[in-house]
Amino acid sequence: MTFGALRVDLHDFVETPMYLWIFVPVCPLYPFLLALNYLLFLKRGYFSQFLLYFSLFGIIGYGIIAPFFYTYYMYENGFALYEFGNIFWVWLYASQAFLLWKYIKRIPWWQFSFIILYFFTKDFLDRFSVTWSYVRFGVLSLSMMNIIFGLLLIVHVGISLVLARKVFRIGENVR
Repeated sequence: MTFGALRVDLHDFVETPMYLWIFVPVCPLYPFLLALNYLLFLKRGYFSQFLLYFSLFGIIGYGIIAPFFYTYYMYENGFALYEFGNIFWVWLYASQAFLLWKYIKRIPWWQFSFIILYFFTKDFLDRFSVTWSYVRFGVLSLSMMNIIFGLLLIVHVGISLVLARKVFRIGENVR
């Protein structure tokens, strides 16, 4: 899945300044991180909690946004089977959250803060910079960019609050 999706994002890497490359990948990143974490689990018997949180943050967020984004995109640009299929592509790797949720343990607050900072920086760069090809190629209307940006922020704030309960053990009986 990573190599298939990387083909799509290669143009983004070529046209994005190198110092922003860390914010470019979406679709190839999460299958890779999931595979890496599963490999670590097979080798060590446990997941890297940082990678698990990072992966879950991304797959849950983009899994929620996918049907809204691609449906709205097709509404503005005409139905395309390829774009319709992208909803299921994102849902395929997003569905891993159902399997991985029970393995979440506590991580240090600074790691959690880094993850939140990364995703909110990515949201702003995707909307206001050149890291996202849909914006760079001008195929999204200004209203669509703003709506998707707003939805992503709302979803990412929600995910931050849900995962923060695990990080800070809110609502748990701590001895």
